[in-house]
Amino acid sequence: MTAIRKLNKLVFTIGKRYSTFDPFVWADKLNLEIFWKELGKKPLAKTNYFFDEPLIMMSNNIRYSNQRYFALAHEIGHVLEHKGLAAYYVANKVNKHKTEFEADKFAMAVVTNLYIEESGHLPNTYQDLRYKYGSPNIGD
Repeated sequence: MTAIRKLNKLVFTIGKRYSTFDPFVWADKLNLEIFWKELGKKPLAKTNYFFDEPLIMMSNNIRYSNQRYFALAHEIGHVLEHKGLAAYYVANKVNKHKTEFEADKFAMAVVTNLYIEESGHLPNTYQDLRYKYGSPNIGD
């Protein structure tokens, strides 16, 4: 099975299990704590581990913005796909880019399915996802 199919299967399985693709519901069901903090302009969110438990910090700058959906889905992607890689991730720039790209793909699958859940159809354009869930500019 290709990596993208595996990722889509994971997203679909979680969405089916929790009857939604809303990342805030997922975080609640997965017992992931979210802390809203002053993080500055970037990053918009960050996952740290405390005694092997993930703690997701999200920027107050996006607390009431649609960007919070993509940012949280991205962090959930890290929690599910990259657990235990925090030190290696920081020490290895190539791996950092790879894990960020993987978390972005995970988040994109989540918000695309959330869009379908809420509107009943695929988004017409990528801009629809950007507007509704704060998906980043391609290349950001």
